[in-house]
Amino acid sequence: MSKTGSSLLGGVERLRSYVRRRMRDPDGADDVVQEALVRVMEQERRQLIENPLAYAYRVADSVIVAGARKARRIGEFDMLELPCELPLADEVLDYRQRYDRFEAALARLTPARRAVFRLRHMDGRSRQEIAEELGLSIEAVKKHLTRAMADMALALEDDLEGQDANG
Repeated sequence: MSKTGSSLLGGVERLRSYVRRRMRDPDGADDVVQEALVRVMEQERRQLIENPLAYAYRVADSVIVAGARKARRIGEFDMLELPCELPLADEVLDYRQRYDRFEAALARLTPARRAVFRLRHMDGRSRQEIAEELGLSIEAVKKHLTRAMADMALALEDDLEGQDANG
């Protein structure tokens, strides 16, 4: 068993007790604990987590809040007031990691390819405008765009596959 698994297994009862105290529906505590443990184990595959049990507590809070938001949307808890509409901690972490991988992939492009990609996909410029600004032919701009997209798709293959499965 992994170090993370051992740490989580040793504290699962404390986590379950914590979740029961935080929820209005203590019968759903086991589902929240299970979801939190799964998310921690998935995150551990992507990066080292120094204190998996503490992270599991934070994820459990996120799961509870997400469940309350969902219940609020479907009208089960009309009296529930959520303090914050910001994204959950694990969602922010996942976004930041995906953004960092995107930036790293972009940095690996050749300077010309990166400039064309940025102008087209980040600044919304037309191929004609890019060609004029960079002193390239439209065919050269098309070539750079095609190759940049292929390079980016290859570099971000795991992120794109995960997006297809979730989307």
